[in-house]
Amino acid sequence: MTQNTIQNSTQNTNETDQTTVAQQYAHLRRTVGVYAPAAGLVSVTGLERGLVLGRILARESEYVEPNTARDSLILDPDGGVWDAVVHIELDDASWLVSQSRSDLADLVRTAAQDLDEVAVFDAGEAGEAGEAGDALDPDAAGGAYTAVAFEGPAAWRIAALLVDFEVSSLVLHGATAVELAAGGAGVLARIGSTGEFGYLLIAPRSAGAADWVLEQAAALGGGAVQAPALARVRAEARHPQIPAYSRGLTVREAGLEWLVGWNREDEFRGAAALAGLPDPEQGLIHLTAPSGTAPAVGTAVHAGGQVVGAVREVFATVDTADDLVLGLLAKPFDVPGLTLRGTGPDGAAVALRTVSAPVVVPLSWSERIGG
Repeated sequence: MTQNTIQNSTQNTNETDQTTVAQQYAHLRRTVGVYAPAAGLVSVTGLERGLVLGRILARESEYVEPNTARDSLILDPDGGVWDAVVHIELDDASWLVSQSRSDLADLVRTAAQDLDEVAVFDAGEAGEAGEAGDALDPDAAGGAYTAVAFEGPAAWRIAALLVDFEVSSLVLHGATAVELAAGGAGVLARIGSTGEFGYLLIAPRSAGAADWVLEQAAALGGGAVQAPALARVRAEARHPQIPAYSRGLTVREAGLEWLVGWNREDEFRGAAALAGLPDPEQGLIHLTAPSGTAPAVGTAVHAGGQVVGAVREVFATVDTADDLVLGLLAKPFDVPGLTLRGTGPDGAAVALRTVSAPVVVPLSWSERIGG
């Protein structure tokens, strides 16, 4: 099976059934949840690959150390958010994992078209699958690679089976080559999106990495998670979810400044437009409501008798005390600690409280890797 293994493993007649969502939420919060993180998966090799990364990534890439992983934005030419990516840097290759865009390879190829010492591989592109024993080389494997993410308090136990050293030595934002159970090479990065322990594995599809990770997760009481549960946990950690958190907004309105290198002196995609961004007059903030009372998307948010914004996203209901929504509010109301008002699904007024992140304290914060 391929990456569709993860996507299909929780399918039923009602994929967003609240019981299923609550179970998947519990995987991420209590054991380990497995999901497909990549809309696009691209490898860049060659002596000039740093030039390509510098042209497209919004964060500085010139001095990135090998064997590291980090998040970055890619901007559009007008300075808006094109997508968020994970950038994994190895000694001889760079990997980019896009969150929402499947045309990442086209963008990277365009950025590299005037360079001779660089090669761009659409590693997720359908092609002849390589053998499980192939090295981590998309060219040798016919482009048939996959990425699988696993996150949760027990995620490190799966990572420990992949590395030949003490798993706690793989620090946050670290990356390393690994040998896969089916043979062959992969790359494992410690990076996540939920506030829990998180890892991302890239491997040839023929190695069956997704199946293997799911088997290990099931043995720990975890399993696959789908978009509704993942979006809820990411929202609790305020991890950027593209395009939901960026559509129609500037980088500053979306609160994504930390994914941009504002002091860069070199040119990069969207840089000129960033310089002219005005001070934001609105911003994103998460709000909680009593369980079962979350207002619908588009519902006005009030402070006293004044409309100060609207609900932008509503996240799945889980086995917690509160519902969670994302609001786009006028300044200065986009700060935690305020009690505002909306209208619930029954037409009654509902109290909305702006909250800081994390909304839920991750269990991983009190766990020890290797313990």
